[in-house]
Amino acid sequence: MSYQGYEMESPLLQNPEPHGQAPGGQGYGGHQALPLNSFLNEVTGIRGLLTTFRQAVLDIGALHNQTLQSYDNGATSGSTQQLESLVAETSVLTKQLRDSIKSLERDALIMDEYSTQNTKRQQIDKLKGDFDKELRAYQQTENSFKTRYRDQMARQYRIVNPDATEADVERMVESGETQVFSQALLSSGRSREANSVNAAVRARHAEIQRIETTLIELLGLFEQMAEQVVLDEPKVMQVEENTTKVERDMEQATAHMGKAVESARSARKKKWICLGIGVGIVVVIAIIITVVVVVRNSGKNNGNKDNNQDPKPTAS
Repeated sequence: MSYQGYEMESPLLQNPEPHGQAPGGQGYGGHQALPLNSFLNEVTGIRGLLTTFRQAVLDIGALHNQTLQSYDNGATSGSTQQLESLVAETSVLTKQLRDSIKSLERDALIMDEYSTQNTKRQQIDKLKGDFDKELRAYQQTENSFKTRYRDQMARQYRIVNPDATEADVERMVESGETQVFSQALLSSGRSREANSVNAAVRARHAEIQRIETTLIELLGLFEQMAEQVVLDEPKVMQVEENTTKVERDMEQATAHMGKAVESARSARKKKWICLGIGVGIVVVIAIIITVVVVVRNSGKNNGNKDNNQDPKPTAS
């Protein structure tokens, strides 16, 4: 398409119908993972959408430039309409990219052989990184032109009102008020120019508001892409049931372990009691043996003393 001398070929403008389909219709209800070849085909389709998105952002920047450079009422209106149309279609495309990538991300959660699941995960991470990069480029483009629109409005306001304060300029930029332009130009007999300038100022103020809306949408997309995806409710319930079962089994195992520890402590206690009893018996036996030996030795010693005290017989 041609925009006031600027030639561009925008696939999005030429064919605004949705591109591609998310893989949700290929067995998600039954939790069937996409075959790897089908998954990679979806990735290729999404990369095509990313290329279209990148070109659309370049085209939006070109139309912004045209709007800034044009002061003719008709030309400004024409480029503004083209810009509004392209921005709306680009918004649809960003949401389609978001949904398609999220669908593939859900597919990668379905249990599959490790090598396949790992390949899918790598492809998704690359897609998300590339999409994030393109979104940030779009965000930077819109922020840049928002600043340029505001600066242009401020310069025009200072031309017709040299005594304006910074607060006056800021208030005019925020409100888009054009009365001061009309009064200044009409007082100098430039009524036709007044109409053109008023239309340009209103168009720039409207574009600033539209850019702010786009920036809010982009912030929402960043947050949504950062969210962790989950499978549908039945799968979540199954996971929760499995988690509950694991927790219950762990509690039972902990209880059994506690009983085992208590039994071990009791066994050790009984062992020490038995050992103490055994040692006590040995000590008692040792004492008895010692007493018996002492008594016997004492008896022998007494017998020897008695023999020594008997008188020897005299010879007759």
